[in-house]
Amino acid sequence: MFLTKRTIRSTLRRVRSPDHIDTVIANWKRERPEYDLSPVEIIGRAGRIMAYVDRALESKFEEFGISRPTFDVLATLRRAGPPYRMTQRELMRSLLRTSGSMSLRIDALEREGFVRREQVEDDRRSVFVILTEKGSKLLDAIIPEHLANESNLVGGLNLAERAELTELLRKWLTALEEDVAEGRQLYLDMVVLHPRASLAKRRAVGLPDVAGLLVHSVESGGRAEEAGFQKGDLICAVEDEPVSSTMELRKALNRQRPRSKRFRILRGSEAVELRIDTRE
Repeated sequence: MFLTKRTIRSTLRRVRSPDHIDTVIANWKRERPEYDLSPVEIIGRAGRIMAYVDRALESKFEEFGISRPTFDVLATLRRAGPPYRMTQRELMRSLLRTSGSMSLRIDALEREGFVRREQVEDDRRSVFVILTEKGSKLLDAIIPEHLANESNLVGGLNLAERAELTELLRKWLTALEEDVAEGRQLYLDMVVLHPRASLAKRRAVGLPDVAGLLVHSVESGGRAEEAGFQKGDLICAVEDEPVSSTMELRKALNRQRPRSKRFRILRGSEAVELRIDTRE
């Protein structure tokens, strides 16, 4: 049989050696075969890949005397377009940083001359962080080498595989960002939204404003479904204690007694009571 290069590559992909996560999963299956390890297949590999990626990126940035967080701030300002400025709050939201860590980072960049601050005219509490010419020139030197570094890191994937992975990662990231935006949290095999998102969802379908947490989804076969919960239910109270925040719901569920707790909900505008066993 004549083997083409394509056939050889295809065969090699099928017989590729197991990776570190395969070993981790095999060990857990031996120790605790009842565990569902399917999320580890993804999360474990994503974490291990990012460890290699972070190491490679930091090494490249160190060649230019900066760190990755420094590059992230400068690059965020640069891609914002002229006049290459953003408020500190905008930078925090874009980079998922806290106020304290962002202030320290900007202080250091300002001392290096890579950015400067400027007061926002109509808001005394806000300042613009502005990319300087020095910061822009540094980016012009770094970015071509940074992109070449990233290209090398994904070199194990062909163009079709990169496109497929990009779509899957976009889908995953979008779902995570929607969870954060709506405050989605899992309780008793159902996902609930934070109060603002709950109000917005009810208003969108013409229901009156009522304090509570909206059930976004119910897991099939879970405790919430067995108790009768449905998507769109509004949890208003647990054992007659009002629930208007996820913290209040968590406190109510953490109380040891009664183990089987009574929930007062609104299904549309209809009051309904359900009972669910909160024991783990």
